[in-house]
Amino acid sequence: MNPGGGCKKPFKPIKTGCALACTLVFIFAAACGDDVSRTGTEATPAVTRTAAVLPSTERPVETASAKPGPSPSYELTARAFCKAEVSADIRAEGAADSAVVGALPSGEEAGVIERGGKWAHILYKGLAGYVESGSLLILSPVPVPEGDWSLILVNPSHKLPEGFTVELADFGGGQVDERIRDVCGRMFADAKKAGVSLKLVDAYRSEKRQNELFRRKVDAYVSKGYGRSEAEKLAATITARPNTSEHQTGLALDIVTPSYTKMNKGFAETKAFKWLDENAYNYGFTLRYGRDKTPVTKVIFEPWHWRFVGVEAAARMKISGQCLEEYLGKAD
Repeated sequence: MNPGGGCKKPFKPIKTGCALACTLVFIFAAACGDDVSRTGTEATPAVTRTAAVLPSTERPVETASAKPGPSPSYELTARAFCKAEVSADIRAEGAADSAVVGALPSGEEAGVIERGGKWAHILYKGLAGYVESGSLLILSPVPVPEGDWSLILVNPSHKLPEGFTVELADFGGGQVDERIRDVCGRMFADAKKAGVSLKLVDAYRSEKRQNELFRRKVDAYVSKGYGRSEAEKLAATITARPNTSEHQTGLALDIVTPSYTKMNKGFAETKAFKWLDENAYNYGFTLRYGRDKTPVTKVIFEPWHWRFVGVEAAARMKISGQCLEEYLGKAD
């Protein structure tokens, strides 16, 4: 009975409590940022709530690229040139099955870190690795002067410059350009240590002396019945005309040995020639008039005639088999 005078349905506390509980759960979930969806029709899609992203209190991580450290420094003990036909493999270790890490092209120079046995530890353009010793022409540690002056080309097509002069120094009974006196002495001394005796026959010649020798050779051919013009052509293949002779530079040496003093092809069979052929590049000398180079040099094969060109040029010419004209790109 209601005192207010009306009759109402009794209060149902269980249903009211459930509704209140559901309401509280919904409010709690929304406050916590959970996604709450209501299933709806196509016209009323479900609503999705996204949690807010708070700013980080940590400093951002820098993504700079890694910088390589400094290259290892090596103490080089010698210079070497690749004498392989095309190139030599540079390997990570001194073993045939080691990984190939680079290539040393034919004729290219590398520094030698250490040599021993079959493998040489080398440095080429910042890359250190191992190359088979047989692929290298390794220079002995001999101090050799360098400079463009050592590559002066003198032949029938390239005469000495007008007023050419050279400072001379005595050596072996003759005279040479003073800049090569010491290395000449070292070469002769090292040959002697190896059991080889070298004998200097001729070195520097003045223009006057060269002219005398040329005329004498011409007269010798004339006496054999050749005409003067033909005699001069033949003489020039053996004794150069004045101002076309390397001997006037002080950079050319005529070398024989006490047991064979003739300046002819037979000298090529001597122990002295073979030592020079194997070692002269170490001292900056090259065989100037090779056996098969007459078409280029216009001079007969002269195994006794050695020309100073500097150690780099001498080494490269030995590897390539080029004469000076070919090396300089001035072959006629």
